[in-house]
Amino acid sequence: MMKTRDQALVYVTATILVFLVIAIVGGGWPKAAIGNNEEVLKQAVITYYERMPEHLYKIPEAELKQLLDKGAPDLFLVDLRSAADYAAGHIVGASNIPFQQVGQNLDKLPRDKTIIVYCYTGQTGGQTTATLNLAGFKARSLNGGMNNGWLKAGYPVVR
Repeated sequence: MMKTRDQALVYVTATILVFLVIAIVGGGWPKAAIGNNEEVLKQAVITYYERMPEHLYKIPEAELKQLLDKGAPDLFLVDLRSAADYAAGHIVGASNIPFQQVGQNLDKLPRDKTIIVYCYTGQTGGQTTATLNLAGFKARSLNGGMNNGWLKAGYPVVR
């Protein structure tokens, strides 16, 4: 929950920018989707941040590890890092969709599973999570990403 109106405005602005970048990278935005709904989108973003508790959009590394150890067929992991970093080591079962390509690959993301995204430190993962949730997906971001979270906790990676 936002502590100040200024914080909410910063998050709204950042989310709208991420949303637009993904739309542009993904080949543009359908005109029918834009219409004159800028105010509706703005209000949806504000409401999203004001009402969403942290546990619904972030996942601690230990919780993800526990879910993966149990099998977790209802999860879909997305590694947002570069292809080279993915090849050097990623969380078992993760698909590699670099951040710049998310917009072009929305059709590859399942709507019937919880999408867990992670990046290097959690920043890009958090932005992607917000965008995916606003687009109707159920997404969560790995708290500290790969470097500040998963690897720091000593959890395994596959190559």
